[in-house]
Amino acid sequence: MNKLLRIRNSVIVILCITIIFLGVGFIALSVELKKEKDEVSSFDVSFVKIAKTSSVKGSNVAPDGTYEIINGGKELNMQFTMNSIHDELLYLVTIQNKGNLPAEIVDIIESPDYSLPVFKKMINPVSITLSNVKGKILPAGEEMDLKISVYYNPSTLEVAKKVIPYRIGLITKSRQSM
Repeated sequence: MNKLLRIRNSVIVILCITIIFLGVGFIALSVELKKEKDEVSSFDVSFVKIAKTSSVKGSNVAPDGTYEIINGGKELNMQFTMNSIHDELLYLVTIQNKGNLPAEIVDIIESPDYSLPVFKKMINPVSITLSNVKGKILPAGEEMDLKISVYYNPSTLEVAKKVIPYRIGLITKSRQSM
């Protein structure tokens, strides 16, 4: 009988210790879940900086360009003035992920899209090219560069001053699953 009493007391002590450990485990788990719940996920990818890195003049007058970052860093408003063949402007645009979630650059939208034939005629023989950032993943707090090149190509057309309005928009999406 004494032996049964000791076994019963031992089982009760083991069960009490198990309940205490389970309680401590659940408290630790709830604290971690509360921290994660209170953390605000943010998603903010935008243009933060633009700089003209190079300007090559094809004649006596240098090409020129103006630019500004608008709509909270989601768009660039630019205008290029090309004077002669072989004029070239190069710009370096910095895209930054200011949020705490990774982001994917879905697309860079050009307006007007001078790669389409109807708009290409308007600026011919000038061409505008962008570096390919489409589909790139931008981790939280990181930056990447977009290169813009504007070039007045040699052609059989009459050389004339070209003033080219140009706008670029940034389309991104969150990559929470990463």
